[in-house]
Amino acid sequence: MSAPRGRIRGFVRRPTPDEVVAIGAKEHLHLTPAEAELYAAALDPILASIDRIDELTPLVTPLRHTDRYPGSVPSVEADPYHAFVRRCLVRGAADGPLVRLRVGVKDNLAVAGIPITNSSRTLSHTPTSDAVVVERLLDAGADIVGKTNLDDFSTSGTGESSWYGPARNAVDPARSAGGSSGGSGSAVRSGAVDIAIGVDEGGSARIPASFNGVVSIKATHGLVPSHGLTYMDHTIDSVCPIAATVELTARALDVMSGHDDRDPQWVRARPEPTTSAATLGDGVAGLTIGVVRQSIAEGLCEPGVLAAFHASCDALAAAGATITEVDIPLWSDAWAIEVAALVSLAWATVQTDGVGYGHLGEVDVDRVHGFGLVRRLEADSFPPFFKIWLLAGRYLNERYFSTYFAKGLNLRRTLRAQIDEALAGRDLLVTPTTPHVAPVLLDRPAGDAELLVRGTTMAGNTAPLNLSGHPALAVPSGADADGMPTSIQIIGAHFADALTLRAGAVVEAAVGVTPGGVPAHPVAALAL
Repeated sequence: MSAPRGRIRGFVRRPTPDEVVAIGAKEHLHLTPAEAELYAAALDPILASIDRIDELTPLVTPLRHTDRYPGSVPSVEADPYHAFVRRCLVRGAADGPLVRLRVGVKDNLAVAGIPITNSSRTLSHTPTSDAVVVERLLDAGADIVGKTNLDDFSTSGTGESSWYGPARNAVDPARSAGGSSGGSGSAVRSGAVDIAIGVDEGGSARIPASFNGVVSIKATHGLVPSHGLTYMDHTIDSVCPIAATVELTARALDVMSGHDDRDPQWVRARPEPTTSAATLGDGVAGLTIGVVRQSIAEGLCEPGVLAAFHASCDALAAAGATITEVDIPLWSDAWAIEVAALVSLAWATVQTDGVGYGHLGEVDVDRVHGFGLVRRLEADSFPPFFKIWLLAGRYLNERYFSTYFAKGLNLRRTLRAQIDEALAGRDLLVTPTTPHVAPVLLDRPAGDAELLVRGTTMAGNTAPLNLSGHPALAVPSGADADGMPTSIQIIGAHFADALTLRAGAVVEAAVGVTPGGVPAHPVAALAL
């Protein structure tokens, strides 16, 4: 530890008695003038201890990869699917399991020296350190070639709330690429990158994978570190690889996974990195796989989605698996449970200026400072879902004393137990990933009311796994009559991520892999 700096004066200003009265009122205290004088004086030694924090030096992780070009916003010609907020270039290691593969990183994850915009018109922030997953991909030899488009602050499912305009589906540019990680899904399907990183809090990586006909896995919660993310909540956030094939998705997961002490997630284990790529050829012979009845309830899924789903189940059966049906009673109510939990969790995270509670990892102090400025000076620029979360979270806290938050958490635990019970006699569960194919994008300006309705229609089968923490793999299951991709979701027990990928490889072998829609851009020839 370095020697104290010996500042002449501390940074934290002491509150006056009148300020103490105002602060107390926000905490439902009714302080008399005498009490305000007493507590103002009592705060002095406490705040002197806080001043001491500025004299101490925390552990800093050195930047390992320094060959970086910050790049620029790409032209329409260079980015026809609007998949990127910025093209850049960060060179990874000279060798490794992902050497010279091109990676797009969702623009709510830290890449040192590259601005994070969150696809918002609010203040951007340029980090000085890499997210853990970015560091690991660079260590493995991959190159970061862009920051991908997303819904504004990751708060919707169509991409239409992005301040920069929505990413476009690489199969049909008139349609949504999904959300919130739409740019990541589109970049993979179009061939602009080999691997993209998405973030999933209700389906935000699996939905773009489904809509674009590519692969993504929301791993067991806590298996992949979320350090470096613009957080919603440490019990829901999931950082996810997206790729065109199950094999490359497995390789990316193997690189990204495993414990890191910078991670804010609290997990009842120190998870080891996966070795899922090594077992992809083991097949599903002898496995029992349960179809979740509620996920294919009458009227929920489009006919093309259902037909492709059942064909994928037939392929798993033909490969030696036994297919059964199973009920998960709370499955259809999972979105209501997630809303009850998320409005309170996200609101609480915002109260700490993006740090979140239960944080045991490394915090980017500059990002916290920047977010604090944004929420106080630019909150009117937040997207409609963000505003709804803040309003609902505070209202439920103040009017109902967080009882609905508590009820939501109890139901979350019940749902997790129901999924565990469904897996007790089965190896895997399956559902359609999304109940419909990619919707047509709006071709006109839309008000907040319309955006709020459009943004949550596809998360019914994905949100339950964000609440429960189980691994969930999205794999293309075919296409509907219009040629739009469909997807099957394969769910495993906690830390059975490799098994979901094994089953995904079987489905992929039956369905085939759709090649990228445009030629790949060699890293050396990137026009930035």
